Amino acid sequence: MRVLVATWAWRSHLQPMVPLSWALRAAGHEVIVASTEGLVPAIRDAGLPAVVLGQERPDVMRQMTGYYFDWLATLSGPATVEDVRKLGPHAVAMYRAMAEATIDDTLRFARTWRPDLVVYDPTTFVGPLTAAAMNVPAARHIWGMDYTSVTRECEPEALGELCARIGIAPMDTLGTVTVDPCPPSLQTELDVARLPMRFVPYNGPGVLQPWHLERPTRPRIVLLASSITGLHGETDAAGEFFAAVLRGLAGLNVEVLAIAGDRTHAFLEPLPANVRVIDPTPLHLLLPTCDLVIHQGGGGTVMTSLAHGVPQLLLPMSVDHVWNARRLTRSGAGSWLSAESVTAEAVRGHVERLLDDRAHREQALRLRAEMAAQPSAARVVDSLERLVAESGASDTGSRRLHR
Repeated sequence: MRVLVATWAWRSHLQPMVPLSWALRAAGHEVIVASTEGLVPAIRDAGLPAVVLGQERPDVMRQMTGYYFDWLATLSGPATVEDVRKLGPHAVAMYRAMAEATIDDTLRFARTWRPDLVVYDPTTFVGPLTAAAMNVPAARHIWGMDYTSVTRECEPEALGELCARIGIAPMDTLGTVTVDPCPPSLQTELDVARLPMRFVPYNGPGVLQPWHLERPTRPRIVLLASSITGLHGETDAAGEFFAAVLRGLAGLNVEVLAIAGDRTHAFLEPLPANVRVIDPTPLHLLLPTCDLVIHQGGGGTVMTSLAHGVPQLLLPMSVDHVWNARRLTRSGAGSWLSAESVTAEAVRGHVERLLDDRAHREQALRLRAEMAAQPSAARVVDSLERLVAESGASDTGSRRLHR
């Protein structure tokens, strides 16, 4: 069968879908990843074919991002799901804008290539729109804890005009099924048709260094400094944020590996003696010898850390990261500090508790075992084949190589 994988230009949205894309290819199916130009290098790095559809809209991204952070600043505390729901259609305005910028090219391509299945990340509305227009199944591929399902109630209004424009009835953005790599006990309880799948970390290409495998004599902490910079921007606030985190880590009997991009180095000065700055490195290469991960709360990092049974300290600002942080903390596998609560003393206290209390590691290992017990990507491919065959969208066997 032919599978169109749809996402937009953020690597963190593509990477969770790469293992399933590999499994589809290994089973003999044709896979093409559709996105805008900015994501092509990441698609190539993953060894997948790409097609560029639609135009990137940096103006819209800047406008919507500015609106979002201005809105966050009006809140009296960390953003909640209830706060998001009050926004109504504005909660998904950026995703709608990206769909509007890509839907025409995507439909033209789909009508020529004739996919049998569309797989999409949950913020890429062009995925379910294209599947509905082509009358083929749509598989929504989430990153972990299913935060994006909470905006479902406002999406019909947000997408109404776009559905009318392409000549389809209002459709469900949840698609036909949801491919779900989250450990079941951590997942939300929503009425969604799920295909559980074992999480396989893919954090981009990289080179394993011999010292990555050497266990240090003191606890090792990974600080994802580059991801936090991306969230806070190159501002005085980002500098103050990093200074507080580094002061909290300074003097502890730990080794800190700070993963930093070019924009981040300036925020890591002066550097405490126990902090080592390393270039961007796939997280899964570091975690086998790691005791704690500190990051902003993105789904890919949460899941990668859990897949290795490593506790986490989350420092979230955006609402989806707060959502992840609260659920992870309730599980016992980590803790969190809201961005406005980050002080050196608070960071130090959380780090010491997470390292000293063995219960956090035990809960992270329990979630790791849950993840490992889920069906492999190859078994999910079998389920998707049956879904397509039952839908009548394709003669699956005619487009599949023999295994």
